Order: sequence, then structure tokens, then C-alpha cells
Amino acid sequence: AMLELLHRFVHGLPDDVAEQIRQRAEGVPLYAVEMVRVLADRGVVVPREGGYEVAGPLGDVVIPDSLHALIQSRLDSLPAEERSLLQDAAVVGQTLTLAALAAVSRRDAPGIETQLRRLVRKELVSVDADPRSPERGQYGFVQSLIREVAYGTLARRERSAKHLAAARHFEGLGDEELAGVVAAHYVEAHRSAPEGADTAEVAAQARRWLSEAGRRALTLGSPEQALVFFEQALEVTSDAADRAPLLRLAGDAALRTSNPEQAAVYLGEAAELFASLGDRTAAGSAAAQRVRALSALSRYTEAIEQGMRASESLGSDDDEARADLGAALSDAHSASASPQEALRWAETALAAAERVEGPTLLLRAIFSRVWALYNAGRHREAGILAQGLVELAERAGVLAGQARGLMAVSLLRLHDEPRVTLEACAEAAALARRVGERPLETSNLLNAAETGIFKGYWADARAAIADVSRRDLRTDHRIWLETLEALLLGLSTDARAGLEELSHNAENQLESQYLASRTTFLRIRAFLCLAADEFEAAREDVAQLVAADPSGINTALALAIQARAALWMRDREGARATVEAMAGFHGRWMATARQTVEAGLAALEGRVAEASGAYRQAVETWRTLDVPLDLALCDIDMVDLLGPQSADMSAAAEAEEILTRLGATPFLERLRHLRARATISA
Repeated sequence: AMLELLHRFVHGLPDDVAEQIRQRAEGVPLYAVEMVRVLADRGVVVPREGGYEVAGPLGDVVIPDSLHALIQSRLDSLPAEERSLLQDAAVVGQTLTLAALAAVSRRDAPGIETQLRRLVRKELVSVDADPRSPERGQYGFVQSLIREVAYGTLARRERSAKHLAAARHFEGLGDEELAGVVAAHYVEAHRSAPEGADTAEVAAQARRWLSEAGRRALTLGSPEQALVFFEQALEVTSDAADRAPLLRLAGDAALRTSNPEQAAVYLGEAAELFASLGDRTAAGSAAAQRVRALSALSRYTEAIEQGMRASESLGSDDDEARADLGAALSDAHSASASPQEALRWAETALAAAERVEGPTLLLRAIFSRVWALYNAGRHREAGILAQGLVELAERAGVLAGQARGLMAVSLLRLHDEPRVTLEACAEAAALARRVGERPLETSNLLNAAETGIFKGYWADARAAIADVSRRDLRTDHRIWLETLEALLLGLSTDARAGLEELSHNAENQLESQYLASRTTFLRIRAFLCLAADEFEAAREDVAQLVAADPSGINTALALAIQARAALWMRDREGARATVEAMAGFHGRWMATARQTVEAGLAALEGRVAEASGAYRQAVETWRTLDVPLDLALCDIDMVDLLGPQSADMSAAAEAEEILTRLGATPFLERLRHLRARATISA
């Protein structure tokens, strides 16, 4: 293949020369191309219709040992002015403008352009001539390795001076989009400075521009890039007063990139430095973010202890830090099943946030109160407050606040309108993506996937799972993803295979300090047990869930699973007890779930006409709510509990169509077994 490339590229190339190049290239096409360019530099091959042809005797061809040496030999053969210009261009970047190159080389632009055209002809650089390109007229290196070799030939002192010239050129353009470029040149000027040089001023400029570039990256929704800038700034910063704010920014960026471990380290150091500097407000705010980082690691006991200590050190006028810490502590208490403490800290946060300028902390505090209310069993109040949070965030233009509010709305409306939940999840994920809140985006995508699986929107669920699986995830999100993958596997192929996959994370989930993680796992396992006809195991999981979180976000849905398991076991007392427990939850979905169970109880007690009427009403509502899997399961209940004498046996055809479309193998097999049994009985 290499010989074919060479002979097509250079017409008339002798076989022995081609073989020498092939052996030395070792399968790297770039080496072969660059060797041909060496021959072109010597004038023994000339351009011809997109390639070259031999123009005269080649003589003895000396072939360098490596691609790096080959390119170095090409640069060594250049006239001094062209070689120097190529070195200056290497400092500017992979692509460059005439103005930037003139600033670094301190030569006039017309003279530079003439030399650049020669370098273009020698295929060391190229020029963008595309009229549609925003970089039209700019020059660039043909290969990044050419730039690397040219850059490596500069002495450290020269390199530092030229990077400073480039930094000042871009700085003088006054374009905020170039903050990262300016910062990069100051950083390289500092790194390249010779030993013993006084670089304090250069370091200060690098720190200033890196900080600005990092902040800009955060506003543009790129926390990954921001973290790189802040970490580079920390490399050139030793003074505590300068390091503390940089550590806080780096911690914030790390938290947004789903790296709570690194965030906790940065924020802990930031809080300590701020405290040593006597800045209680900044120390408290850094501590609040560290509480969130530790909570993201499910280390709630540690998070609460550290947050409490930080709160005790605040003064009476530290409202900003008090609001931030109060919200963070409220969230930690909500997650670890202490709703009354969560409410208390949410009130502290709200009271302080009212005295702080700007809406951000107030929105945080309201969000914390929403979750505290829900976990305290005050669901409708939480729902109203969540909707108000969204509206307030919209008016204030705080996209992260909107995303959090919509996430709350999505979960709080699940018992009423599941389709609203899915739509709110999608909108919240999109908003979180815009502002670079990766964990918030991931949580909404996983919520959408989970809801989609339980409600029968498996194509949407698979799309969300595929999106999340391509990301760098923190531990809790990775486990949540694996749990949903196991659920989908079990419901679409073999329920017991899903249970086997689920068991790999069982210990981690069931021992987690995060209550919602435990109850989500139990609800998913209970549903897979139902699909596997392990009804008693399903009921036990739901009982464990309800005992841990009687009014939690997973409880209502789990009770519906428990009730269906009781009905399929023909356990009237168990079904009746479960439907009574379901009465504590509100919403159209919840009411229809109760009606479905009550219809099943009527069927078990021989009240066939009443059961048939209740089932018909339930089916119509499931259709209106547009939840295919709930509808199909209700149809299965009818086939199972009403029997062949019922006029509603047409429900079997509807259930089969839905389950076949979904590929819900375990439930489809149950339906076919019931239909076969009904046929034999008839």
C-alpha cells in the first residue's frame, strides 16, 4: 500500500528509492509524504496535477531515521529568514494572521507575506482561500508536527519573549473571546522563561487572563475548559490571597463537570484559606459548595458536620454565606431522610436570601424548601412552590434556577401527568446543558429514562440512556445508569437476567446514605420481580421501601407494584391494605392506579359487573394520560381477573399490540399464557 501511494504520488519514482522510503516509513503515510517534500525542496521532483514527477537524477538519497528528523532536515535547508519566520509562526499557533505574525516577528506585513508564499509553495504552511470560511486569508501549518519541530528549535529566552509579544498583540485587540488565547501565551511565556528570571509580573498577567478565560468558559457552559484554565492559574499562584478565589472557582468548575472528588479538595482548601484571611463570607460560601460536593459523593454525615461547623463561624451580617450554607445543609438533610431538619435549614436559607441582592441564592433556597416539603409529606404544597420557582427563575433569567425548578416539577407531576414529567425532564436537561451544569443535566436525562421505561416510552428511554452512557459520570450517576440498563434488559428480554444484572450494585445501593438511591433501587427490583412472577419478593421490596420513606418520591409508584403483585397472587387482604396506603397520594395517575386496583378487588370478590365498569373507566383514563405500559398492565389485569366470561377480553389484543411494540417479553409471555388458559377453560 505504501509503494502504491508513493508511485501514484510521484510519477517516475525509481523502485529502489520507493523501497527505501517504504522501509523507513514503517507504515506512516505522513513520513512518505514528507520525504517526497524533501525531494521537492531539492528540486529533483516537481509538482504535477495534484502530485509530483521526477525532474532529474535523484543521486544518493539520504533518508532520515525518524519523521521528526526528516522535518528537521527540511527546516535546516530553509534560508535563515524563512526558518526564523516559521519559528515565529510556531509561537503564534497552528493557524495565524499576518498581523499576529508581524507582532511576534517585528517585521512589516508585506515582507512577511512574500516569505509566507514561499513557505506555501514548499508545502510547510497553507493559506485558507475558501470564500465561505471565517478564517479566509489566514495561514496555518500543513502538519502540526512541522509546528512542533519549528517551535522546539527556539531557545527558552527567545520563546518567552515571543510569547509575550503574542500575548500583548492579542490583548490589544480588545476582544473578550480571545481571553483564552491571551492567557495561553502568558502561561507559555512564564513556563519558557530562563532559570532565575524575574517572572512575577508575567505570572500575574497569566493569572489574570486565565481567571478571565475560566469565568468566560463558565458563562458559555463549558466547565471542562474553565477547570483547565483555573488549574493553570493555580500553577502560577502561590500567594494565599490570590489562591483562595482561584481554588473556589476551580472547585465550582469541578463540581459542574461531575468531578465531586476534586471539587471537595479544592473547596476545602479554599474555605481554609479564606478563613485564614478573615473573609468569613467567602469561607462560608466555599464551605457550602464543599457540602454539595460531599453530598454528591453520598457522604452526608461528613457534609452535614462540616456545614454545621462553617455555619457556627458566621457573623450576624454574613447573609450571603448563611443562605448558601442553609440551602446546602437543607439538601443534605433531605437526601439523608431528615425532612424536619431540612425544613429548618431551608427556612434559615430563605430568611438570609431575602436580604441578599440578586435572585440566585433565593432560587437555591426555594429549591431546597421544595424538596424538604416533599420529603415531609407536603406534596401539593411542594408542587405549587416548584411551579413558582420556575416562574421566578424565568423572570430573573437564571437558567440554572429554571432547570432545577423544572426538575422538581417533573418529579412532582409524575403522580398526576406523566407526560408533563417527560417534557419537563427534557426541557430541564436542555437548560442545564446550556449553562454547563453536567450533573443536573445527567440527573434529568436519567429521570427521563426511568420515567420512560416505567410508562412505556422505551425508545425515548434508550436514547437518554445512550446519551448518558457516553459521558464521564460521577459514581452515583454511573450506578443509576447501570440500574436502568438492568431494568430495561429485564423487561425486554428476561426478567431474571435483569435481576442478575441488578444484583451487582445491590450492596452499594442498599447501603447508600442517599435515601432516594436506596428507594429507587428497591422500586426497580420490585418491578423486575413482578415481571419474573416473584410476587412475594416484589412485595417485600416495596414494604422495605415504604418503611424507609413513607411519603417519598418512589413510594406511590412502588405501592402500585405491590398492589398488582397482591392481585396476581389473589391476595385480597394484601391488595386492600395497599390501596388504602395509596390514598395518601394525589394526582390523576395515582387516582387511576387506585381505581385499577379497586377494580381488581371487585373482580376477586365476584362483583364482575362493578369490576368491568371500573376497568373500562380506568382504561379510558390510562389512554387519556398516554401511558402505554400502564394501559397494557391494566389490560392484563382484566384478562387475568375477569376471566373468559368477560366482554372485555378484547383488552388482550390491545395489550398484545403495546407489549409487542415495546418488546416487553416477560409481560407479553404472561399475557399469552393467560389467553391460552382462558381458551382451554372456555
